[in-house]
Amino acid sequence: MTIKDIAQKAGVSMITVSRVINTPEKVSEKTRERIQALLEDEGYTRNTAAHNLASNKSGIICIHASRDMAYQDPFFQQFLVGVGTFLSQANYSIQIVSEIKPTQFCDGYILSGYNYSDHVLDDAKRTGKPVVMFSSYRDPDVDSVDTDNVSSAKKIVEFLISKGHRRIAVFLNSVKGTYVNDRFQGYRSALEENGIPLDNGLIHVVDNSVQGGMAAAKWFDDTKCNATAAFFITDIIAVGFIMGIKGYGYNVPNDVSVVGFDGLGHHLMTSPKITTIVQPVYEISRVLSECLIDRIRNPKLPPVYRLVDGALDEEESVKNI
Repeated sequence: MTIKDIAQKAGVSMITVSRVINTPEKVSEKTRERIQALLEDEGYTRNTAAHNLASNKSGIICIHASRDMAYQDPFFQQFLVGVGTFLSQANYSIQIVSEIKPTQFCDGYILSGYNYSDHVLDDAKRTGKPVVMFSSYRDPDVDSVDTDNVSSAKKIVEFLISKGHRRIAVFLNSVKGTYVNDRFQGYRSALEENGIPLDNGLIHVVDNSVQGGMAAAKWFDDTKCNATAAFFITDIIAVGFIMGIKGYGYNVPNDVSVVGFDGLGHHLMTSPKITTIVQPVYEISRVLSECLIDRIRNPKLPPVYRLVDGALDEEESVKNI
């Protein structure tokens, strides 16, 4: 059965049938359901290759993984599952790339983050193809969706304050991404609004890894900073800290309380389990995919900028003092 055959049998135009197949949201629900039922009854199969050739589309979306991101990272894995699930339902394939090239055969780009130190966003925009980004960085030509890192970080630091903590160390990482600055801003805001002065002696930067967390534990012991709690801007650093701090004779949470950020599984791998902010990575990835498909179909849509609040997951790593 061809589209023409289906149209004649349904008593509608070929354009209407084509819209039901490619852009069903543009067809009334009653007509859409009637034609979809007919398509199923007649065993119609969409020829994706022919459609892409006729529309000058590749049917491929390039997913960019930043240089700072390991493919085995739980964030990237959940991000990829969310993106891949929606795009496959929309008949798109995905290709993972580590750099943007003008010759890449794709219909658009999804960037897994924004890094101040590289030019990936500029490179992607120069291709002239639609671009969406998992980031809070605002660009008038790009759709951006992200966790509200500022308010979420503020939420978890205020949780520590509500438990009586006032000397709260913060461990940043060396990644030059927007989320690092945003989470630090949330930390500062929580202190400021609760009348706690910012102490530069409680701020330390480490690598975004278990090894970085173990280095944080050594710094904590060497400096004798007397913090009763520590906020780690990623769970993976908090995991390394808990592993390392035990070797210096400290107990978590009796000697120092620990909170993290991400909630992608790492926080459940330690003893005690880590209180953290859970990022809705899968949901944001799905929204980004929808934004990109919409922009491919209608390049004149206004840019989307959306922040989604993270959820506090209270586990066992915070002591009430």
